[in-house]
Amino acid sequence: MIPSSVFAFLRRAVPTVALLFGASALLLLTDRQSAKRDLPAIAVLQQTSSMVLEDAVKGMIAGLAERGFVDGKTVTIRRYNAEGDMAQANAIAREIVGGPFDLVLTSSTPSLQAVATANSRGRLKHVFAAVADPFSAGVGFDRADPLVHPPHLVGYGSLAPVHTTFLIARRLNPLLSRVGVAHNPSESHSRRFMELARASCKTLGIELLEAPVENSSGVIEAVQSTISRGAEAIFVPGDTTVISAVDSVIATAAKSDVPVFSVNPGVPDRGTLFDVGFNFLEVGLVAGRLAADLLSGTDPKTVPIRETAHEIPPYIVLNLATKAAAPDRWQAPEDLRKQARYLIDGAGRHEQPDATLAGPFDEAPAQ
Repeated sequence: MIPSSVFAFLRRAVPTVALLFGASALLLLTDRQSAKRDLPAIAVLQQTSSMVLEDAVKGMIAGLAERGFVDGKTVTIRRYNAEGDMAQANAIAREIVGGPFDLVLTSSTPSLQAVATANSRGRLKHVFAAVADPFSAGVGFDRADPLVHPPHLVGYGSLAPVHTTFLIARRLNPLLSRVGVAHNPSESHSRRFMELARASCKTLGIELLEAPVENSSGVIEAVQSTISRGAEAIFVPGDTTVISAVDSVIATAAKSDVPVFSVNPGVPDRGTLFDVGFNFLEVGLVAGRLAADLLSGTDPKTVPIRETAHEIPPYIVLNLATKAAAPDRWQAPEDLRKQARYLIDGAGRHEQPDATLAGPFDEAPAQ
C-alpha cells in the first residue's frame, strides 16, 4: 500500500510538473515559429493567369530550389496574381513592399512596373523576368548601359525576334500581303513589339492592319475587325492583354480560315500556325537562379540587366496540321521544318529538342 504522504506529495507536484511541461512545449513552439520567421521570405507577383506567366513563375521557383532555396524548408514563398487588373497589381505591390519579405520576383512587364513604383526606395531586392523590353518600361534602365539600373532591381529581358517572325510568315506564304494585329497601346512592351512589327512590315511590303484594345474583352472584336479588312493572317505580339485571350483569338480566326502566328510559344498543337520565342519555364529558371544569387550575397548593383537570348536561344513551333494552314497558300520549306523544335504535320507531332532558330534572320531597325 502506498502511504498517504506519497499521495499528498503527488497532489502537490502534479500542477508544478504540468506547468513546467506546458512552458517547455510553449518554448519549443515559439522556437519553431521563430526559426520559420528567420527563413528568407520571397514574394512572387504575376499579372495574369496566362500560360506564359505561369510557366515563368514555375521556372522561378524551380531555379530557387535548384540552388537550395526550397519553399517551406529553407525559404518561404508567397505567390500573388493581379488577374489582369492593374489597380489590383499596384495594391498587391504595396502590400508586398510593406510586408515581411526579403526579395520579390515579378513575372510580366506590368508586374515589374507595379513593384518598381511601390519599391522605389529599394526596401526589397527585386528580380524580374517574362519582360519583353525592360528598357522601355520606364523604371530607370538605360538601353546603352545595362549596368545603369536601380541598385536593388535586376532581371532578364526576353524580346522575341519580331522581324524573324515576319520573315518566317513570308517564307511560309510568299504572297502574304496583309496581317492583322490587336494590341494594347497602354502596355510599354506592346508598344515596343508594335514598333518592330511596323518596321518589319515596311521592309517586307506587308500591310499591318492594327486594332487597338483597352482590355481583354475587346480583343475578339478587334481581331474580327482586321479580318473584315482583309487580314490574311493574325499576328499575336508580346502583349499581356492579347495573350490572355489567345485561345479565343485562334478560335475566332479559324472560323474565317485565317492562320495565327505569335512570338509566344505555348502548347504546340493549340492551333497557331507557328510561334517564335522562348520557353518561359527556362526564362523563369534563369531568373530564379539570379534571385538565389542575391539571397546568397551577390550585390544586385554589380549585375547588369540581361537578355534571355544570350542564355536561352529562341525556338520555332510549326503546326502545318492546323485547319487554316491551307497547303495552296502556306507551305514550309524543308530547312524551316528542320529548325522547328516542335513540328506538327499530317504524320503527327515531331519533337526535335535541340532545334533552335537559325538562318539569315536579322532584326529590322525600329522606325
